[in-house]
Amino acid sequence: MPEPHWPRGTLLADLSAGARARLTRMGTRRSYAHGEVLLREQERSTHVVVMLSGFAKVTSNLGNGRVALLGIRVAGDAVGEMAALDGSPRSATVTACGEVVVRIIPRTDFLGLMGGSPELSIKVSSMIGQRLRWANRRRADFYGYPTRVRLARILVELTGAYGHPGPEGIVFDVELTQDELGALAGADADTVGKELRKFKSQGLIATGYRHTSIRDLDALRARAELADEA
Repeated sequence: MPEPHWPRGTLLADLSAGARARLTRMGTRRSYAHGEVLLREQERSTHVVVMLSGFAKVTSNLGNGRVALLGIRVAGDAVGEMAALDGSPRSATVTACGEVVVRIIPRTDFLGLMGGSPELSIKVSSMIGQRLRWANRRRADFYGYPTRVRLARILVELTGAYGHPGPEGIVFDVELTQDELGALAGADADTVGKELRKFKSQGLIATGYRHTSIRDLDALRARAELADEA
């Protein structure tokens, strides 16, 4: 049976075949239905979850009744590594979007594998660094750019991380509500909806059931003020 294709930029995609095989054989296989919680903010568990299929949303309670969407994790990603590394409470909640299949790896097993695999240790450190850079970019964008630029930057990053060719352009099969896109872009759902309609009318994007297509990535990058970084 051929090995699954892991999305570019995920932990499993970045590992060698041997390290990937060792990691995906560890722990216990489990399935989660849509809306089930894989990890809950502030809980004291320390296992690591390696996602084999599906995708999940990472959220945090802001303490004022609102929930912030911190990121998206897809097949090939690992979640829960921070608590495994330092034993601290979970910093966010991870919730399944559709059916998700994972490997649940006890902390001792995960740390043991990292200790015997410099490759895995380097890749996990790189993964943590990428996530910190993502968070820093969101904070900088929030203070430095208007909503339309922040939203365009989110769409460009999602396309780069999870995009694949489709009939209407580059597709990323990550289902996000306008509220959730707004949480990533630092804007309310009405404002996000208005800007998405503008992008659509300008031929930059197309939307459909559970997907968004980028029809003109260069133009979207220009809206995101990223044209000089292509």
